[in-house]
Amino acid sequence: MITHLISALLLQATTPAADALPEPASVQTAPANLQAEPAAEVFDREAAIADINTYLNAITTLRARFIQIAPNGSATRGLLSMSRPGRLLFEYDDPTPIRVIADGTTVALEDRALETVDRAPLRSTPLWWLLKADIDIATDAEIIDIRSEYGFLSVIVRDPDGEMDGEIEFLFAGPDLELREWFVTDALGEVTRVSLLETETGIALNPRLFAIPDPQAERDSRRGRR
Repeated sequence: MITHLISALLLQATTPAADALPEPASVQTAPANLQAEPAAEVFDREAAIADINTYLNAITTLRARFIQIAPNGSATRGLLSMSRPGRLLFEYDDPTPIRVIADGTTVALEDRALETVDRAPLRSTPLWWLLKADIDIATDAEIIDIRSEYGFLSVIVRDPDGEMDGEIEFLFAGPDLELREWFVTDALGEVTRVSLLETETGIALNPRLFAIPDPQAERDSRRGRR
C-alpha cells in the first residue's frame, strides 16, 4: 500500500490541489510530449545512455525547487534535496503538509497534519532509479524510447518486472545533460509533470534532513513520556 502511496504522490500528484500555475519559463520550449513530433535528431543511442549514466552517477548532492503539475492542471511547489546514494527529501510548500523522505534503505511518506508516517523499501519505488549507488539505466529499467530533439535528450523507461505501472520520461537539457524534468504516464494514461528549477549540485546538505521521523515518539515526548 505504501509503495502505491509514494508513487501516487511523486508520480500521479495526489497532493492537495493548488491553483493551476503557468508553465515554468525554463521548460516552455521542452519538446517531447508538448509539441508536434519532429524528426528525431540522429545520435548514438549507446553513447547517449552512457552519458546519462555518467551524469547521474556524478551527482553527490543536489538541491532544486520543483513544480509538480497534476493531470488536472493543479500544481504544487516545493524543495527537493538529494544526497546520493540513497537519500532524498521532497518537502512541499505550505499548505501541503507532505514530505517524502528516503534515508538510504527506506522511503517514508510523512503527513504532518495527520501525524502519520508510512514506509516502503527504497528498492520498491521509482526513486531507486535515481538514488542507487551505481546507476545503469539500460540494466535498471526497460528503455522504451530514447531520442534527441531541440537540444534535449529524452529517455522513456518502465519497470522491467512490471511491479510499477506506467512509464516515466526523463528529460535532460543541454550538452551537460542536466536533469530538467520528468513526465509520468500512469496505467490510465494520465500524465504528471515534475519540473526542476534553480538546480544546485555539489553542495553541503545536513544528513539530518534525511532522517525519517517517528510520530509516536514525538507524541510521547510532548506528553512527557520516555
